[in-house]
Amino acid sequence: METLESLKEKANLFNWRLTLKMVTIGVVAILLLIPKLMITSLIDERNTTAEAVKMEVMQKWSLEQHLRGPVLTVPYKDFSVNEKGEPLETIRTLYLLPEKLNLEATVFPRDRHRSIYQVVVYESDIALNGTFVAPDYAAMKISPQAILWDKAELSVALSDLRGINSLDDFLWNGKPFSFSPGMDKGKIGSTGITVSLSLDPAKDFPGNFSSKLHLKGSHSLQFAPLGKVTETRVRSTWKAPGFTGNFLPANYEITPEGFNAYWKILHFNRTYPQSWSDERFDLSGTDYGVEMVTVADQYQKNTRSAKYGILVILLIFLAFFLNEMITGERIHPFQYTLVGSAILLFYLLLLSISEHTGFNIAYLLASLAVLLLVFAYSRSFIQKVSHSLGLVAILTTFFGFIFVLLQLESFALLTGSIGLFLILALTMYFTRKINWYRR
Repeated sequence: METLESLKEKANLFNWRLTLKMVTIGVVAILLLIPKLMITSLIDERNTTAEAVKMEVMQKWSLEQHLRGPVLTVPYKDFSVNEKGEPLETIRTLYLLPEKLNLEATVFPRDRHRSIYQVVVYESDIALNGTFVAPDYAAMKISPQAILWDKAELSVALSDLRGINSLDDFLWNGKPFSFSPGMDKGKIGSTGITVSLSLDPAKDFPGNFSSKLHLKGSHSLQFAPLGKVTETRVRSTWKAPGFTGNFLPANYEITPEGFNAYWKILHFNRTYPQSWSDERFDLSGTDYGVEMVTVADQYQKNTRSAKYGILVILLIFLAFFLNEMITGERIHPFQYTLVGSAILLFYLLLLSISEHTGFNIAYLLASLAVLLLVFAYSRSFIQKVSHSLGLVAILTTFFGFIFVLLQLESFALLTGSIGLFLILALTMYFTRKINWYRR
């Protein structure tokens, strides 16, 4: 029969071995951070490449579009007296914005492919109509005879002229006028198109206008609220719109078939008036519109998934360690290392497969491959099939839990916190009868 002293020595030896085993497992987990960081860096690199390809396609197709207009500009004579008392005539520019402006846009998403990468761009049909009224000469302190109406111009600013597929004539009170490329009104926009008008203020006001253009672009389509009352309607089959700019829609509807949004903006909501002289106001700071948002693309999901990598490794290490403590089956640190490496390989498989099949299918294939690998390997050092199946079931639960978190947006943090709390509670429950100071 063993003496009390020998039992104490064995207990101390066991405690020392247990402590050493736990430290060793911790060191293995820390060392596995190195390949985990390498995989995360690879995901970032592939994402950077995808963004570069996306920008290249967008550059050749057309960049995001900002439409500002129409703005009516008319030169006028300003008479003054110089220091010598001599009359001085200066040509200035009168800017007039429409009394009413209605914009109707239909956006058609288009998929473009470059190698394994997919880029979403769009085509759009835009109809604009509204009304101009004669300026308030008294408020502007301009003589009606000083305005050169025969040299009037109407400008529409577009941020990327390469996106113009087709353009209807500009109708002013039913009379057609043709657009010309180019625009020299820097406060409206850097590039655009212009219509030369010869107006008769007695006959041509109020001036009802309309036009249509077919416009290509990418990422976003935005407008400027130039009317005293500006109404804008945008509809599309895109299912994930992002409303951007200085004004949100008055109302909108998002369905599985697409979205429909409506804005109504008054001139009181802006920082510039309906008319002014010279380039006193900048119109570029009040744009609003819609973005074609890609919700959590494969690289975003891969990055988010990889962030949970060390957590999954620690949890599965904990499961293997508890199995070792409860069943008495010894597991070598090298075997822990190989199991952890298999889990890290999951993220590499996920990245490479998702670039060809999409994230969800890739997640299923990568997780099945790793689960089968861990199960087959665990059979070499775990005697009972039920124990191996139990450990693989735990790993399956972790993979499934992470997948659910990746699908959530607003509730991901809440769900993750509750899940970790439950895992800790279950760990406490199943280890409550273990005596950590003796076998």
